[in-house]
Amino acid sequence: MNVKSLTRKWTALAVILSLLTGSLAFTGCGKNPYPKGSEQNPFILGISPMAGWYAWYGVQDCGIFEKNGVHVKIEYFPVYSDSLTAFYSKRVDGICIAGSDAIAPFMEDVEFQIVLVTDTSYGADGLVVQQGIDTIQDLKGKTVATEIGTLEHMFLLHTLESYHMSVDDIELVNMTINDAGPAFIAGSVDAAVLWEPTLSMAVEAGKLLYSSKETPGLIPDTFAVRSEIINEQPEIVQKIVDSWCEGTQYLNERDAYFIETIAQDAEISVAEYQNMLDGVTIYNQEMNQEIFTEGSDYMHLNYTLQDMSEFLYNVQMIDTKPKTLEGIYTAHFVQENNRGE
Repeated sequence: MNVKSLTRKWTALAVILSLLTGSLAFTGCGKNPYPKGSEQNPFILGISPMAGWYAWYGVQDCGIFEKNGVHVKIEYFPVYSDSLTAFYSKRVDGICIAGSDAIAPFMEDVEFQIVLVTDTSYGADGLVVQQGIDTIQDLKGKTVATEIGTLEHMFLLHTLESYHMSVDDIELVNMTINDAGPAFIAGSVDAAVLWEPTLSMAVEAGKLLYSSKETPGLIPDTFAVRSEIINEQPEIVQKIVDSWCEGTQYLNERDAYFIETIAQDAEISVAEYQNMLDGVTIYNQEMNQEIFTEGSDYMHLNYTLQDMSEFLYNVQMIDTKPKTLEGIYTAHFVQENNRGE
């Protein structure tokens, strides 16, 4: 496939139409009168610095959204927790969110559904430690930095539990991933739980003690959409899911142009992005169809999310144990792909 053939066909026309319609834009404080996913009211997609989530840049820059008839505006959040806040307050329409992080807001009646799995971690999340720390048990009494309430926090607690330890055995330092990496590199903390690309930079200053390679499937990264949009304009959600499925073909083939556009927008080198990709498994349409089926291991979303919810309850990160997570995701859009393939 030649991804360049898809790029920027509509750029000149879009600029002209933008100039013509700018003076006619809706200027009041009420609801935008244009349909969601139109040029005048694009679907706002929040992403954070993760390998799979950066891939949306390639989908956008290579014209795949436009080809499928939907306008999307990507809003980048350097601090992941800020993207969660924006989603819960309805400032973005869809968000890239770790599966574990979707459980608490769902139980608080935030109205959304997971419609797609973008990737699962296979080394992209990990625990880095300073020299002299050789086992998980060596972390007793040590300072460990990560961001409380996020996926990395859950990963840390899960790791400690696997070795019959708890957060009480360490000195937990709460800071964003963006701050935790530099703090570790500077030697201000003994260990940190990080994701790429911060993880690789931190490893150069210490060593990797434990990573998500030890728990394949435990950390699914997903794409969630507000229920209002799913209910009122499901065709827009379908077009976005279709666009992702098309983009994964280029990504998994490591199409040079596709990779270059992603790296450019992410403001990292191609080599850095390639390294990030090595730490995840990108999910295409067929893999999504499989993970959305019911099963009894981490290769199935229903099992993974239920297992996560029980774990979060046991470590008191959620107040009640959900009897069911039915409704937190829908398999409709990955099963009803409309690309005609």
